[in-house]
Parts: sequence; C-alpha cells; structure tokens
Amino acid sequence: METEETNQTEQNSTEVEELSHTDKIVGVISEPTNLFSKLAFLNTKVTDWLLPLLAMIIVAIVATFIYMSNPSIKYEMQQQQEKAMREQFEKMVESGQMTQEQVDEQLDKTSEMMNNPMFTYLFPSIAIFVMSLVWFFVFTTLAFVVAKFAFKGDGGYSQAMTAMGLPMYISVLQSIILIVVGLLMGKMLTGLNPASLMGMDVKTLPGFLLSRLDVFSIWFYVVVGIAFAKMFKTNNVKNYIIASVGIWLVFMFIIFGLAQVSPMFGNMIR
Repeated sequence: METEETNQTEQNSTEVEELSHTDKIVGVISEPTNLFSKLAFLNTKVTDWLLPLLAMIIVAIVATFIYMSNPSIKYEMQQQQEKAMREQFEKMVESGQMTQEQVDEQLDKTSEMMNNPMFTYLFPSIAIFVMSLVWFFVFTTLAFVVAKFAFKGDGGYSQAMTAMGLPMYISVLQSIILIVVGLLMGKMLTGLNPASLMGMDVKTLPGFLLSRLDVFSIWFYVVVGIAFAKMFKTNNVKNYIIASVGIWLVFMFIIFGLAQVSPMFGNMIR
C-alpha cells in the first residue's frame, strides 16, 4: 500500500508542470483548489510568499500616502487617532496617572506631530512594514502547528509559507478596491463590510460583529484553509477551512476584548 502511494506521489510530481507566478496569482483568485493541488507536488519557492507579502506592504503604504493626500480623509483619520488617545488619557486621569492639564498639553503636542510629515508618512510606513512581517510569520507558524501536529498533515514550514503567502493576493486586491471606493466615498475604509461602509465604531459589539461580515476577509481565510489542506496533502478540506476561519474569529474576539481595556488595540480590529 505504501509503495502504491509513493509511486502515485512520484507520478503526480512528474506530471505536474511548473507554474509561472502569474499563473499562481490567477489560480489563487479563480481556482485555489486546483492551484494548490498542483503546488503540493512542486518544489516551494521563496517568491511564492515573498512577492505577495511585499505587494501587500507596498499597496498598504501607497494607500497611506493616498489617504493622507486627501484633506477630508486625512482629517477623519486624525480625528479617529485623537479620539483613541483622548479615551486612553481619560482612563489615566481617572486612575490618577495623569492630570487634566497634562492631558491637554499632551494632546496639543500630538496635534502638532500629526502635521509633521515624519509622523504622517514615515512612521506609519515603518509600522506597516514591521506589523506585516510579524503578522505573516506569527499566523504562518500558528497555522503550521495546527496543520502539522493537530491535523497530522504531510508538509513542512516552506509549504506553510506558500499556503499563507499566495492567498495574500486576495488582500492586495481588497486593498486596491478599498482605496478606489474610499476615495469615491471620501472616507477611509478598513474593509468591505457593513460596519466600515456605515461608519460604525468597531469597538462596540454591534460594530465589531458587523465588521466580521467582510467578503474579502472571509474569502481570504477560506482560501488559506484550502491552501493548507492541499499543501499538507489531505482531502479533509472542510476541517482546514473551519480551523482557518475559526482561528481568525477567535483572534479578533481577543483583540476586541483587549480594545475594551485599552483603546490602542482598537486600531488592530480589521
């Protein structure tokens, strides 16, 4: 039996032709099951995760520059940041850590910083770069542990990076659409969901729950589930999809809970 499976694997590996990166981009959007079924029998490449990760970072940084170049959107973003800081400072005043005079002074300094190009463009760009790298490797490692040890899948960390990396082209597509729609609406959108479109506060329970009804986010995590199932050579795709979407929702509920304690976590709700 093992000999037959080995021969079948070798046959599949021989029959599958090498795919161009363009084929992979089209495949992850149109036919993810077919794409990752083929990639499971091909050698993994660094470009399979590096290029989509860089694309996502670049688009996010470009979006920041575009938003900050739009006066109305820039004002809205500054108001949101000031509101989050004010809420944090109010809690510190209540706990006796700061006085109201210190809060007013700090808010004045922050207002000046927000008009500084370094604060407006450079710092957000650095934050996007660092947080994107952290997000990618943390979630890839978590997904690898689940696929390898919980589901007993047949794959390594390089397969996990490919499975997490290529679906990020869905996030790239989402970011581009959000930029266009956001400019048309004159507001910054964090997702294509009812909460973002209606301008609801995602730190409230109704806003948070409606923000989870995001077409692209659900699409992304479903494809991630498919990718891990195929890259780790299992036909039980359903369990991988449930695990992928479930881990995302659990993580976001944790962030939502932390946002109730500290407003700074509210910016992490996406």
